[in-house]
Amino acid sequence: MNQIYAYNAGKGECIRLRYGDGHNIFIDTGVTRFADTLKRLCREIVDAGETLDLLILTHVDDDHIGGILALLRMGWKCPFREVRMNGADSAGADNAQLSTRQNCEVAKILKKQQVKITPMTAGDVFYVGGAEITVIHPGKLAQDRAYGKIPLAHYKSDYAVDLSELAKRPITKKDMSINNKNSVVFIFQFQGKRFLFTGDAWAEDIIAGLGREKQRFDLVKLPHHGAVGNISEEFPEHISCENFLICTDGVMHPDKQTVAKLQKWYGKIRISSPSDWWNRGFFTENDDRGCMELRCREGEIFQWGI
Repeated sequence: MNQIYAYNAGKGECIRLRYGDGHNIFIDTGVTRFADTLKRLCREIVDAGETLDLLILTHVDDDHIGGILALLRMGWKCPFREVRMNGADSAGADNAQLSTRQNCEVAKILKKQQVKITPMTAGDVFYVGGAEITVIHPGKLAQDRAYGKIPLAHYKSDYAVDLSELAKRPITKKDMSINNKNSVVFIFQFQGKRFLFTGDAWAEDIIAGLGREKQRFDLVKLPHHGAVGNISEEFPEHISCENFLICTDGVMHPDKQTVAKLQKWYGKIRISSPSDWWNRGFFTENDDRGCMELRCREGEIFQWGI
């Protein structure tokens, strides 16, 4: 049985792909307090005779690299055969923002442990345990000076607005985080299934990476924990999907308009999350949830094959 797991890693993300003959790929490592859980998961996988083939760190923010950084600082020996990450050798890292310095710290410790580190660049296609991974973003990493620094936060004021109204409203928010712009976006394919993983990427970069033709996916991990500033009205022209994953603890994200837009674009949808944020005043009494399935699952969220 092949499976996708999503763990409750605080406001961050930690996703696991388990497939084939005991192959495992982890995507991000959550916040610092997720470190002990990450360590336990890795130990259980190795003890079961399976392999930790690859760790993908999508970008440098604490809620994605915090878990592994905390473990490495405590002397933990990384058990992954390979780590794929960008910005490992950022020039002038000592003077860079904290998240970039921490990313370089992760890379430095991994290199001392002689762990293989490889960047992920748009156009790369590689294979892990028989699965094909196609990187569609980023190309050349963007620099801070090229973009503004406007924080994108979740505004709970939209909880009081009906889904039907939010679906009609234009998307006015836009992510301006340079770290998020540099997020790795990739397609994972195995046994006829296709999954899109987006990190915290900007909507325009996801669309550009996918190209002109509309693509069908069995599951899409929504960017930036379901923030509406990381999706666009162009999504239904490029993405066909009914299954969506939102990784969040519900404190800062998701935006309700994101859910409203998905329902408008795709009709019947299933949203999975390791946290039940929708039970915290998310919906109004007028909201129609008939075409929407919400699943709170800490662990396995998708399975296929034998």
